[in-house]
Amino acid sequence: MNLWPLFLAGITDSYNPCSIGVLLISLTILFSLGRKKLIALFGLSYLATIFTTYFLIGLGLLRAFHLFGIHGFFGYAAGVILIVAGLIHLAPGPIRNLPGIRWILGCHLPKNIEKHLENSVFISGIILGFLIGLCTVPCAGGIYLGAIGLLASRVSYWRGVLGIFIFNLGFILPLLAIFLVASRKSVLEKLQKLNVKLSSYSHYIIPIIMILMGIILILIAKK
Repeated sequence: MNLWPLFLAGITDSYNPCSIGVLLISLTILFSLGRKKLIALFGLSYLATIFTTYFLIGLGLLRAFHLFGIHGFFGYAAGVILIVAGLIHLAPGPIRNLPGIRWILGCHLPKNIEKHLENSVFISGIILGFLIGLCTVPCAGGIYLGAIGLLASRVSYWRGVLGIFIFNLGFILPLLAIFLVASRKSVLEKLQKLNVKLSSYSHYIIPIIMILMGIILILIAKK
């Protein structure tokens, strides 16, 4: 199995309202607090924690797939979860705004982010990165789950670990690029407007990919 398409899958998964949105919001707050010198420190802790959290989640899922097997019930369950998650993302607004579904799709961040950033930029980056790494799984992690399922069905565990690492490189590099570019306030404002426009497209593209991956996993589980 060629692992490099996983890099492209990671890039696709990277564009979601959780990770990018919080990054842009946090940079805006830091600029407003006049803490430009600490932006690099925040970016380092935020991006490193997202990468570590998402990578460890992937390792856990890969181990589960290898323990229980991708064929049979576990494969069916993963496929069904992907399809249902994709359909939920495509559902009309009233359905997505139901309390339980809204909680699953939303980003769960600490209140008063400004105070956290004002007190400790480095620790805030770690906390936000950890929370975003967790909430990205229900928010847009269907592509990740599908990729891990395919890895578990096609390659050995350790090659699967390499595949997860490559996926996460693809996942984090766009965020790193956005951070480097958005470190200038004038560019940050333009990126915020662009993010709003592009989010409407990702709302359809990512769920469709999730549904297709779910179908593939179910077909694999039948074999």
